[in-house]
Amino acid sequence: MNVALICFTQKGKILADKVAARLREEEYRVTVDVKCTGIPEATDLTLSDWTRQQFESQDALIFIGATGIAVRAIAPYVRSKQKDPAVLVIDEMGIHCIPLLSGHIGGANELALLVSEKIQALPVITTATDINQKWAVDVFAVKNGLQIQDMKRAKRISADILKETPVLIDFQGNEKNVEGKLPRGLVLWNPIEDQGKNEPDISVGIYRNPAWSQTLYLIPKVVVAGIGCRRHTEAEQIELAVTNVLRQNHIWPESIWQAASIDIKANEPGILEYCLAHRLQFQVYSSKELQEVKGDFTSSGFVERVTGVDNVCERSALCASESGQLIVKKQAGNGVTVALAVKEWRISFE
Repeated sequence: MNVALICFTQKGKILADKVAARLREEEYRVTVDVKCTGIPEATDLTLSDWTRQQFESQDALIFIGATGIAVRAIAPYVRSKQKDPAVLVIDEMGIHCIPLLSGHIGGANELALLVSEKIQALPVITTATDINQKWAVDVFAVKNGLQIQDMKRAKRISADILKETPVLIDFQGNEKNVEGKLPRGLVLWNPIEDQGKNEPDISVGIYRNPAWSQTLYLIPKVVVAGIGCRRHTEAEQIELAVTNVLRQNHIWPESIWQAASIDIKANEPGILEYCLAHRLQFQVYSSKELQEVKGDFTSSGFVERVTGVDNVCERSALCASESGQLIVKKQAGNGVTVALAVKEWRISFE
């Protein structure tokens, strides 16, 4: 986690250095800036410019000083709880540590608890689920690497939890992937039993159900898109091919973790552009590595003559899935082949 601290007095600088040292012990990457005349190492940036730069590059900002200074500094740059960094304020005496922004998804609450423990401060947590000691869907999603598909629905879930209205949760038939006990307020959804609803409140997994209109999906990034294509295929064609396969199989695009292919495609511009646009890792394998993958694959004599292996997209997807399973076999069209595999995944209730 990248953390930027700023302070405004000599006393604040002493505390900032102490906080930075403690965080570095926990392997955080920390920078400290001073905005104060009379201190030689003070930054020349305005507070507004400093804050803008840190919002774009850091995971967390810590202001050592008054809450009002921090609030006015961050106000122009606040966008959404899914994008904003964590923001904390610590008074220069080190008495109180207050998470101001991104308490759950950005990790401000967790960071505040850590910092408070390290400097013997009092953490001031104000988020409703925390102070009422209730399960929080956004904290659960972050800790399990799940994408929240709809923040408005997530807010509704939190409201139901606070009202102690039972929340039905579905694990898409993979309850074996769940570790720990369901927290108070969550009930396992059973489509056969009459639980008063014909869809769950929360569904955890890679698939979407077109018949469900109110469900909040929590999506693990566990799908690999195996891709084969002709030379110089445009990124738009690859994008369209992958999107069509996902749509036809009711799989969330957010579930894609990486793309894979054969090593002769390592520098294929269209695939690289597609991966860059979607922030996907791109893994390639030699024909020998792909031949060694075990499974029932859609063979092609032409592909074997060109690449040295009978199938690229299925084999590469399965190879990159880390002993997972093939969930969509080769789909071909317009010079692009796509197959999907999913790696094993688990979620945990602490």
